[in-house]
Amino acid sequence: MIIKLFLRHWFVLLLVAGLFFAHDVTAHSIEKSQTSLRPKISIVVDDLGDNSIIAKKMLSLPGKLTAAILPNTPHAKSISHFANSQGHDIIMHLPMEAFTRPDLLGPGALFANMDKSTFSSTFNLDAASIPHIIGFNNHMGSLLTENKEKMRWLMDQAKSNHLFFLDSKTSEDSIAEYIALKKGVPTISRDVFLDHNKQEDALLRQFNLSKTIAKRKGRVVIICHPYPETLAFLQSHLDSLNEEFELVGLSELLSTPKLEVIQPFVAR
Repeated sequence: MIIKLFLRHWFVLLLVAGLFFAHDVTAHSIEKSQTSLRPKISIVVDDLGDNSIIAKKMLSLPGKLTAAILPNTPHAKSISHFANSQGHDIIMHLPMEAFTRPDLLGPGALFANMDKSTFSSTFNLDAASIPHIIGFNNHMGSLLTENKEKMRWLMDQAKSNHLFFLDSKTSEDSIAEYIALKKGVPTISRDVFLDHNKQEDALLRQFNLSKTIAKRKGRVVIICHPYPETLAFLQSHLDSLNEEFELVGLSELLSTPKLEVIQPFVAR
């Protein structure tokens, strides 16, 4: 009799515990589902590597960011380690030849006149200078991202190193994203430059534009820079994203389907 009563009480306890567990699982599933339905915003901070102080301030902002670090810069390694400790995505901000201002490229740049061996070894040395990278985007590169041969070489390197590519879209005629897709390299492109103009009203316009794009497409990729004005703006406005949007690392968007059709490549 005592054993029967014990088993009966034990069964009731298990049943109640099961109901609580099911409730928690259901609540968690609903919360996760609601989160996944929110438009995603990915903020990429370019040009990191020369100034560790503002870099660490930028990377201490709330939410997950993507740190784009210039290769062979004085603080590349320490910034990368810090970004990694904060849970951010880390990519290489790869200098590529542009139509203007070669003086702004910095060390480790890729040029159109390089042979394949030099091109590949430069890429590999650049990548080795930044720990924790999972992808890369172009720093400048308006000239090189229009070059079909060099983009094929570049995406071969990306594929062999298991890196994804973000096209910063510094040229309207960039074929980089298209070549990446053809080569089977995970890729995405920039939607908005946040701080081309650092005035408060201009920053707000670009921020609101980003929200509009995110609502329309389900995601938006923003590129910004480690300017004091940008830091102050994001400190004031990032919290406003929490209810409507989800701030994610760039890697989380690679599995999100693009709604637009990629334009077919036209030989130039």
